[in-house]
Amino acid sequence: MKIHIKIYPWMRTLQSWFQRMKAWETPSWWPSFLKTDRTEPLVVTPAQYKKLVRACAVAVVVIVIAAGIGIYEFISLQQTKAQEALHEQQLELMREKTTSLQEKMDKMDSLDQELRQMVKGSGAGDSPKGDGGVAGGQKKSPDLSHASYNDLLLATSRLETRSNARIISFITLKTVLSDTAGEQVRQMQQITHKYQGGALAGGQGGDASSTSTTPSIWPVSGTITSNFGYRGNPIGGGSGFHEGIDIGVDYGTPVRATAAGKVTMAGWVDGYGNLIEIDHGNGFVTRYGHNSMLLVTVGQEVRAGSIVALAGSTGRSTGPHVHYEVRVNGTPTNPLLFLP
Repeated sequence: MKIHIKIYPWMRTLQSWFQRMKAWETPSWWPSFLKTDRTEPLVVTPAQYKKLVRACAVAVVVIVIAAGIGIYEFISLQQTKAQEALHEQQLELMREKTTSLQEKMDKMDSLDQELRQMVKGSGAGDSPKGDGGVAGGQKKSPDLSHASYNDLLLATSRLETRSNARIISFITLKTVLSDTAGEQVRQMQQITHKYQGGALAGGQGGDASSTSTTPSIWPVSGTITSNFGYRGNPIGGGSGFHEGIDIGVDYGTPVRATAAGKVTMAGWVDGYGNLIEIDHGNGFVTRYGHNSMLLVTVGQEVRAGSIVALAGSTGRSTGPHVHYEVRVNGTPTNPLLFLP
């Protein structure tokens, strides 16, 4: 049986292409009807027809595979470009943040120097030792506008070291300044006590302990559970400056005013819970926080030892206690400086 196949133009083009490749040897599996120039219809055997079909199938498979590989490579290239763009964007953001941190650290270094000069000028003694002293000046921070990822990691590590050193330096400076402030407070106490003693001797009368405007008694009788100064935050973690002392007591323990004065606050304050604030005059203010019940109102005059509240655990508190603060001219001061 013979199969008649019409010669199409594309077949003649393929024919000519193979004929021009004189140096190329026609594969043995290639159909013989493509090896010569033909214009008349082809007559092929079934075996030749099968070879032609197989050749076309192989060509289609090769084209499909090549197209698939090309599409895959194109998509991979686009994804790689997108990832690189995202990484560069993140790197630029990291550069900006690191530069901002460097600028803040430079300002902290300048502030540290100014504080050291103030300590020297106040007569509080020599400036505390540290890496932030004025000697040697400040090093200029490196330009990170084109820094690589590794350079940024190194800069971040250095900033962390500088930050830790600066915190230690500030704590040291604060201790020096607090000691100076404490000495000034003690001098104020002596003057106040001397004045009150003179007034009583002059016939003014009254009970010195109940009319004293200097905080000099304990608000409650209990154990100090947290001191004045830096400490770990018992709620939420981290650390912060504790502006008073915490005295552990039973729920409902009477809280007493530590000096005579006028109630300037009696209500809820975030963090403190139910808070009492008393202005004693001469720059002295005391605060009593976390109360379960308030027994005085704003504007009420109280004497030293007057019961102003009942202890509790309101606000940011882990248990019943009294948070007691003493402020001198608006500055939190260690209450233990005033307690017997």
